[in-house]
Amino acid sequence: MRSHDRGDTPAAWPCTGSARLNLPAGVVARWAPGGSVVAHLDTDHCRLTLGAWSWAGIAGILATFDAELTDVRPRELVQAGQRLAHRWATMTETGNSKAMLSARYPPGAPGSGYRAGGR
Repeated sequence: MRSHDRGDTPAAWPCTGSARLNLPAGVVARWAPGGSVVAHLDTDHCRLTLGAWSWAGIAGILATFDAELTDVRPRELVQAGQRLAHRWATMTETGNSKAMLSARYPPGAPGSGYRAGGR
């Protein structure tokens, strides 16, 4: 993809928000939903503006990029992200999540939280 600009303009949705992503604009433009606008900030960062039926919907779409988010706007989007983070944290505390995590991340593997020597 040569250009991050797909010619989109923000679609009309009940909720519209944006965030600065720690990803290149070309990567985000490739995967952002139609009606989104990707603004190039520098080689490693962009601003994604998009809409959805709910603030939680926008937060969920932003989560699919699995990237650091900063300068999230508006406040309602930040609050929706905080609610989702709380729900996801609660989800990991229920059931047999410890067994699932140890199967996915064997001791010593990245993401396991285990460090050799107990540190």
